[in-house]
Amino acid sequence: MAMNPTQAIQSENARLKTENGQLREELRNLREFVETLNDLNDRPVITDDSAIMSELRHIFIKALKLLDAPDGSLALLDEDTNELVFVLVSGSLEDELTGFRIPSDEGIAGWVVKNGKSCLVRDARRDPRFYDQVDEAFSFTTQSIAAAPLMGDGKLIGLVEVLNQPGDAPFSDTDVALLGLLCRVAGEHLANIQRTENKG
Repeated sequence: MAMNPTQAIQSENARLKTENGQLREELRNLREFVETLNDLNDRPVITDDSAIMSELRHIFIKALKLLDAPDGSLALLDEDTNELVFVLVSGSLEDELTGFRIPSDEGIAGWVVKNGKSCLVRDARRDPRFYDQVDEAFSFTTQSIAAAPLMGDGKLIGLVEVLNQPGDAPFSDTDVALLGLLCRVAGEHLANIQRTENKG
């Protein structure tokens, strides 16, 4: 049955209101992203080894805030053992997972390391790359993942993974694109720190 003109107008108004809300949210996210990049760009180059951890923590917090994720990790590649070391963890596994190591060729993280590319997994349990041993070891449930490599001077330093975005919708393509750009800038920032140290 066809809608009368009044119903059609009300339906269109509701659609436009929803669309307008989505556009406002995307604009807010983009503004936050630009502010995050500016903040990284304006930070002074440090030369003290002890300050690098502070920089990593700063980058990690920015990534979690950008994607509104409660859980996540920043892992660095240990080239001597070919393992990823969780140096920063946020969420319910913070105490247990910090310092934990996994093979650098396993899971979604391993795929990111191998390919040097960002990755979006909306349903981790259905992805054949998913490495479930961390979940099993710590009684955790990974649902969705957005991951991006930290690279500087063309060399992989580590990666950032954010997990389980709240709400009904998992991470979006825009989310993982923003995370990838943030990690690219952050990786070059870290490489610049290392270059400065090597000159000293």
